[in-house]
Amino acid sequence: MARAVDVAKYILTKTGEMTAMKLQKLVYYSQAWSLVWDESPLFEEDIQAWANGLVVQVLYSYHRGQFKVNEDTFAADGNVDALTPNQKDS
Repeated sequence: MARAVDVAKYILTKTGEMTAMKLQKLVYYSQAWSLVWDESPLFEEDIQAWANGLVVQVLYSYHRGQFKVNEDTFAADGNVDALTPNQKDS
């Protein structure tokens, strides 16, 4: 199973740099899409409701204090090959 950091890196690989908050939302929407259409979670990490929006704590630990993020933010751990071709198409 892919991890949230894998999903984040894949999104950034496809879209380029964005704000950390936007990335958190896109990862959340990716999880929701997978739960609805594939009836299984994309990743196991919990999504938490914080004052300024939804957050995956693991991702936050990577971009804490940064306004913008890019794929280098997750270079040490993110693996886009952990996603199946079907997950990448969704």
